[in-house]
Amino acid sequence: MRVSRSEQVARDARIAMRLTSLKIENFRSIKSVEVPLGETTVFIGPNNSGKTSLLDAVRIALTRKWGQRGTGFTEYDVRLAHENDDPKTSPAVAIEIRAEESAANEWPDELHQALADILQDDPVTGRSSVTLRVSCGWSAAQGSYEPTWTFLNAARLPLVGGSARRVNLERFWQYLPVFYLGALRDAQDEFSTRSQFWGRLLKAMEIPAALEGRVQRVLDLLNKKLLRADARLTKIADVLAGATQIAARDRDGGVNLRLVPLKSWDLLSKAEIILRNEPDWPWLPLNKHGQGVQSLTVIFLFQAFVEHLLTELYEPDSTPILALEEPETHLHPQAARTLWSHVTKLSGQKLITTHSPYFVQHVPFRDIRLVRLGERGTEIHWLPSTFSTYAPELTELLDVVQKSPDVLRFDSPTQTLTVAGCLEEPLYRELLTVYGAHPERAHIHRDLRDLRDRSRLFMTDHDLRALETYARRIRGEILFAQRWLIVEGQAEYLLIHSMARALSYDLDAHGVSVIDAANNGNPAIFAALARALGIPWIAVFDGDSAGHGFVASISARHFDTKEVSERCATLPDGNLEEQLLADGLEYELRSSLQACGFPDALTIPQGEIKGALDENKTRYSAALAAQIDLDPALGQRMPEAFRNALNALRGLT
Repeated sequence: MRVSRSEQVARDARIAMRLTSLKIENFRSIKSVEVPLGETTVFIGPNNSGKTSLLDAVRIALTRKWGQRGTGFTEYDVRLAHENDDPKTSPAVAIEIRAEESAANEWPDELHQALADILQDDPVTGRSSVTLRVSCGWSAAQGSYEPTWTFLNAARLPLVGGSARRVNLERFWQYLPVFYLGALRDAQDEFSTRSQFWGRLLKAMEIPAALEGRVQRVLDLLNKKLLRADARLTKIADVLAGATQIAARDRDGGVNLRLVPLKSWDLLSKAEIILRNEPDWPWLPLNKHGQGVQSLTVIFLFQAFVEHLLTELYEPDSTPILALEEPETHLHPQAARTLWSHVTKLSGQKLITTHSPYFVQHVPFRDIRLVRLGERGTEIHWLPSTFSTYAPELTELLDVVQKSPDVLRFDSPTQTLTVAGCLEEPLYRELLTVYGAHPERAHIHRDLRDLRDRSRLFMTDHDLRALETYARRIRGEILFAQRWLIVEGQAEYLLIHSMARALSYDLDAHGVSVIDAANNGNPAIFAALARALGIPWIAVFDGDSAGHGFVASISARHFDTKEVSERCATLPDGNLEEQLLADGLEYELRSSLQACGFPDALTIPQGEIKGALDENKTRYSAALAAQIDLDPALGQRMPEAFRNALNALRGLT
């Protein structure tokens, strides 16, 4: 039954089922990852790091054809640890997808009833969840790669009996239909009758019988008039009629020319999108517009499909999942920046990959997942709000949790202790005391220590607001970088780039971002962000009170003293200008001031040079950087702390 637009809006306002986490093992480049998913989750990272594999894992687990031969998994999906490994003897692929309510009774009653056999209810929070595990490995008995599926209980053990019936899988798919749009979106294909969206929309169009009859009469009349417009058309038809005399044998056939569609469906099947960019410009078919407009139109075709047809093909409370690769394809920077606000308004849950620093500029930090390929395969980093570990249930533990409900949560079925935010030292010590006499004390204390250390990766909302306010301009660039060099201001930024070129270390080619932190917020926030996202970093600050203050603020964020010492350096002779003068660069500095428009720069008293430099930091540093570009040997005379930092960046982990 078709629903009205107002009914659809009302249903969209209800909280429907969505994926909350994805766990993958032994799938392509992924050895083992578990990542939370939100309303909109954006995966960024280098090419071939595993971003598409994440989307494919969701698509394979939820596609309606899963499990049939020729679809879903293949032998190339089995991860090989080494080049000569045999996929038949390698560990099987395993994908777990989990959907969980954020509050008790959040999902509609109809959904609870339909999925009653596989829903798991948390006795403490009252929240319901569903966990599906699909896997694929070589079966010697079958002589093929065999996919399997099972729903899991709260302890992640397979459900049995009626809960293991195939009908539950079919129902689950109905509530979470997944749609995939690759980076190479072909508008001509997506707006054809074969399209997953357009073709279905056209076939669903209902034309009243009376109108269809009128349309048919008009088409027939129009065809006759066109044929009479040129006598040659009738003669052509007569010649072609010879074919029927052979094929029909003892029956009279006939041939007619049809210059317009034969039936109303043929008319609809020829429907196409026409656009114009300005009110006075001509209308043009979609395929005559640029690739950027074509790509965008395909994305919004998904929205049209969801609004008008999703509930007819699935369930009233179904949540579409859009797996979307590179929505910014073929868009100019300004359009890519504004695209985020439009993508977030698309219905359902969105899983997105992107290579655009412009698109990422407006994505909230907690929605970003940084994907890299490391020694152990694909790694994913993000900014979590909670941290968990296994902890045996004890009465004393429950007492501690009850006293700190805003910080601690304990899940009895899975024996999981969760910390919201950073686990501060007093509460950590209290947890250690709980297990002081436990027979497995050593292992539990190790896990609690790991929990405390991981919780120190927590970035507060206040920190992220500061980054949103000050660092939006550079955010897209630094999140795609492989390493960070944190300095104080723009003067250091300009000099560092020229020095790197002089030392034959191209920063862009090696994926290094130089962050002038004082212009984009607090340097300590960038250090904490780098740690949370697993980005290697080093910093060089002035040797004055402000620079030492920056180092102290980094230490205050639970950084190890040794790590601070290894990653942070200060100029030994004061601020940048004092250090340059101490390094014997007075003549070059005077020349830089002269190039900036100070004609007496070469003769002013020595005591006035520093004041002139302080008042013209950006101008003199740009001129000095230009001197380094002309004379690379000058790079070797720049402050040693900068040169050491550039050398340390090579292979920094």
